[in-house]
Amino acid sequence: MRRIIGFLQVGLLLSLMACAASAAPLHWQLNGVTFSDGGSAFGGFDFDAGTGEYTNINLTTTPGSVLQGGYYYSAATGSTATTLTGVSTVPIFAQTTMALTLSFSAALTASGGTVTITGSSASESFCVNPTCSSVTSQRPITGGTASAISDAAAKRWYIHDAVLSDGARIFGSFVFDATTGTYSSISVTTTAGKAGPSAGYVFNIPGSSSNTALSLVSASPIVSGTTTSLVLTFPAPLTNAGGTITILNAVEGTCSNVSCSATTMLRSTAANGTVSTAQQDGETAILPQIADGGGFVTELIITNPTGATITCRVTFWQDNGALLPLSLNGANPSSSYVVVVPGHSTQFLSTPGAGPSVTGWALAENVQRLGVVAAFRLQVSNRPESEATVEGIPATAGFAMAFDETPGFDTGFALANVSAFDTVIENLFFYDTTGNFIYSDTTHTLGPHQHESFLFSGRYGAQLAGKRGTVRVYYGVTGTPANGTAGLTGLGLRVNPGGTFTSLPTVTID
Repeated sequence: MRRIIGFLQVGLLLSLMACAASAAPLHWQLNGVTFSDGGSAFGGFDFDAGTGEYTNINLTTTPGSVLQGGYYYSAATGSTATTLTGVSTVPIFAQTTMALTLSFSAALTASGGTVTITGSSASESFCVNPTCSSVTSQRPITGGTASAISDAAAKRWYIHDAVLSDGARIFGSFVFDATTGTYSSISVTTTAGKAGPSAGYVFNIPGSSSNTALSLVSASPIVSGTTTSLVLTFPAPLTNAGGTITILNAVEGTCSNVSCSATTMLRSTAANGTVSTAQQDGETAILPQIADGGGFVTELIITNPTGATITCRVTFWQDNGALLPLSLNGANPSSSYVVVVPGHSTQFLSTPGAGPSVTGWALAENVQRLGVVAAFRLQVSNRPESEATVEGIPATAGFAMAFDETPGFDTGFALANVSAFDTVIENLFFYDTTGNFIYSDTTHTLGPHQHESFLFSGRYGAQLAGKRGTVRVYYGVTGTPANGTAGLTGLGLRVNPGGTFTSLPTVTID
């Protein structure tokens, strides 16, 4: 997250611009790192190219024929932009403390990208002295990369605190690529106000949009007098460096012609608000499993504990990453719903449960002050009825969950890739109840917005039969991350000997 360092009040224009952002450390992710003895390494770290400092180190190695693996959370003295030596304990005890040396094919910079981990010094070792500046190699690294999103890459911008003249609010986000001058992955919503109803925007008008203005329409094709438009203008160009910029003006109206080059204004800005590449906590929430048909019914339960009406938006994707049209409470099928939740109330929105089974996941937006839960129920003849719930959660770099494959029990996963651009690698590492490593799998990927659900007995029956313990999930990205919207979300299911199931929570560490 970028830190604001100050304000310069130089006339009206600069007073409307957000302050300059200092360079922030980039998060680097390990992908496909293997050792000569069959072990592997996963996790990531932050690196500040300006100070040369490594922070937020979270690296794990798995057992092989030579070493049993370790966990690394600190950098040894002497680590540079081309070499990170992680240490397993602080203080360091010579011949006892483990070291993981990552030697990069090029210096890590603020430009991000992907570097190969290579060279004779890349290995897992024992520290020889109390600073771990000298090590005794035990198993060399045979391959792998580290990657980080570039400071010059396209960024996702989030709309904050924008209010229109009739009391309506604007929320949502979009991706802007300053290199190509294009907008994509748009999800913007205006709430209902005195001058107009709520509207959703996913289409921009390419000829009218620029780095200082985003022109949106509510539908395509445009129908005069019916389709609405929303134009956001900015006092300074959006750049791939990111940051925070005040919204200079926002105008919503109805299109007067089929190109929407002329509009009839409905409402304009009352409180400017900002667009920022820093997402606020709780701004969005992911429901990692939605199931309908084939005996399944899903009910969304959205609770407003405040006294004020709150409008949110829920969008559904299916397993293949395409939008998933669903009917809620008998409405015509749609992949996106604007949901109004009055103060002190709860909205219950149910899928029909008819037809063949479909599965996917959902994104809920503008839910900082809402509780969002999905309850999915299975009703099949001659089988006991089951129901599980999942609370809306943020995307994460990794999480852990209990599993149980002892006789009669089974565990399942639902995993969703929240990125609209990246193909994510599922890095799964299984440990027994005492923390001893059992098995790892890094062979499965999820494309942009894709989802999958499976039982461990079907995928890992041979490796996990009769065992219970913990599964650790850490995401990787094939290639270089596209724009910072990365992460996996997951839901666990526990199946008992009676044939019913319940949900298992995932545990995340910042």
